[in-house]
Amino acid sequence: MKKFYIISIIVLQMYCVQSKVQNTDGMTALLLNNASNGAVSDKYNNGSLVHIKRADLVNLSFSGECYDSFTLVGIVVSPSNYYNTPQGGSGGIFNTDLEKWNLSLSNCNSLGFSPPNNANFGTSTQRPNSNQTFTFKMYSCDPNNNPCSNNAIKASGF
Repeated sequence: MKKFYIISIIVLQMYCVQSKVQNTDGMTALLLNNASNGAVSDKYNNGSLVHIKRADLVNLSFSGECYDSFTLVGIVVSPSNYYNTPQGGSGGIFNTDLEKWNLSLSNCNSLGFSPPNNANFGTSTQRPNSNQTFTFKMYSCDPNNNPCSNNAIKASGF
């Protein structure tokens, strides 16, 4: 009986182990739906999506991300297609005094985010990875390593 119990626990653990490969088919379908209900490209096509959070309550420090260079199945798409998903800020409906999502006509570099291969920690990375159907570049800023620029803070809506 004890062996049966141990074997059943091992089998259960093997069954419950999750794959490390992320499935983005649902996100791709959601983006395609957003694009088909609106437009694949709009005035934000060469712009970005900015997400900034207050790091303190006196408006001196901010941290955040900026997303640009959106592609879906190899086609350049507007960041507004991602902005209207829950992961992209739900169109800004959950913006608060502490955290804001907003679309910008400027790309992340012109908003002051670090360009790729910068020595600072806030550099650009391809997300999720280049062999996925949906990709974008993500830049970051934080008060300790790469402070958020005033342009980025204003672009987010603060």
